[in-house]
Amino acid sequence: MSDQRSATTNFPVGGGEMGQLIREKDWSKTSIGSQEQWSQSFKTTLNILLYSKFPKFLWWGPDFLCFYNDAYRPSLGTEGKHPTILGMPGKDAWPETWSFSRPLIAQIMDGGEALFFENLLVPITRNGKLEDVYWTFSFSPAIDDDGKISGVIVTCVETTEEVLTKSKLERSELKLRLIIQQAPASIATFKGPNYITDIANANALALWGRKENQI
Repeated sequence: MSDQRSATTNFPVGGGEMGQLIREKDWSKTSIGSQEQWSQSFKTTLNILLYSKFPKFLWWGPDFLCFYNDAYRPSLGTEGKHPTILGMPGKDAWPETWSFSRPLIAQIMDGGEALFFENLLVPITRNGKLEDVYWTFSFSPAIDDDGKISGVIVTCVETTEEVLTKSKLERSELKLRLIIQQAPASIATFKGPNYITDIANANALALWGRKENQI
């Protein structure tokens, strides 16, 4: 029987693919030891993470070992980190982001308040290369049985597509405005049911006998 199979336990119950991987891993070779040594608080935190349908990631213990749920799994891409980083120290699992993540983790571990970031660019290595990825996420403390902060929970959603789409629309709108402003003819655009003036070039303003701040 292989070492991996002999390490299989009954915890956690369920939890999808990541629950199965946790059951099969030999945790005695990590800094948090075998599952018999795990605190009830840690197990509860893991259960909450694994059963959540929202992407969640956990750094736990002195080496900030990595745990994550099935909902987070797609953010890791098709090759590279999954499932290798499960149970791996944070600095080894995330060398490309550790200079950014480590100070935030330290702030939480030192008793700081939860942190929140919206549409923040945090490049990560996935699909065989370093990719620009945008995230909306929070860092929150994870408490152990003794009431001390022993880990950091990350609740997150990738917003790369939304950010890039918004940026593309803004560039298209800017391009349209420049075209209208530079056009030799009188051009204006209106929006809404009341036809509010949105863009009017210099020729249109001259035709109307108005200044820009008047329309």
